[in-house]
Amino acid sequence: MAFHRIFVIDFAGLGLGESSDANHFQSVGADTIGHVAATWPGKLQLPTLQRLGLGNIRVDHPILGVEPIYQPLGFFGRLHMTAQDNLRPTGLREMWDYTGAIRTENVFTTLIAAGYAVTVAGPFLSYLATQTPANRYQVGSNQASFKILYDRLNEPVSGLTYVCLPEMRFAGEHQDLMGFGTALIAADHYLEQVVHDLGANDLLIVTATHAADPTFSLTPTREYLPLLAYSPSRAKGFALGIRRTLADIGATVLENYGVATEHAGHSLLNEITQI
Repeated sequence: MAFHRIFVIDFAGLGLGESSDANHFQSVGADTIGHVAATWPGKLQLPTLQRLGLGNIRVDHPILGVEPIYQPLGFFGRLHMTAQDNLRPTGLREMWDYTGAIRTENVFTTLIAAGYAVTVAGPFLSYLATQTPANRYQVGSNQASFKILYDRLNEPVSGLTYVCLPEMRFAGEHQDLMGFGTALIAADHYLEQVVHDLGANDLLIVTATHAADPTFSLTPTREYLPLLAYSPSRAKGFALGIRRTLADIGATVLENYGVATEHAGHSLLNEITQI
């Protein structure tokens, strides 16, 4: 086991620009982070995400206010959704469900069966209702999600904590650029404490399960999604490139805990532990 605990934070709604298949989903020109940054008064300040490597994901098209930096703390890359639909739960299922030997399995229940603790928190009651994690929470704000995350950081139990931040997605759906930026800045502030409190044997993954560009009337928008991975035990991060599926995150979690499956994704574990 490379990491004792894994924390996955879903910045739901945060897209990084139209994906290669955006034309199939009425999303040509979508660029959530770019549009929010371009309309924000002054410069959008996201110091924690920037230190983790968010700006380094887009060196070819820098994010105003979140430019690339020299030697970011984290590993950084982009995720491409492979699913042929683009609904809000699509990314969740792609990230955490996989085809087992007999039926569709789930990373959460697989870990619990292997004896690991799992906490899931988010605004998606219908999806949560189909899961059987030991701890699940329905939340309606970013602050509530981070509160659960802070609580888990203070517990030594080995396992996975996944929290979804709902406020950016809500703002995107209501075409509220300022609301999106405000929620994103606050989330970046909360994230700073998480980074500070991580232990040497912890892994933090920051990502998004879908994008919601506030300049589009139809959401989710089909965009590349962020992938940031950080552990205090790693001296430095580097580029992870474009990953072909969100399932790479689920595969990483399963490999870390030694659960062998025929998972659709490709684990990042070797890449983020080789130095």
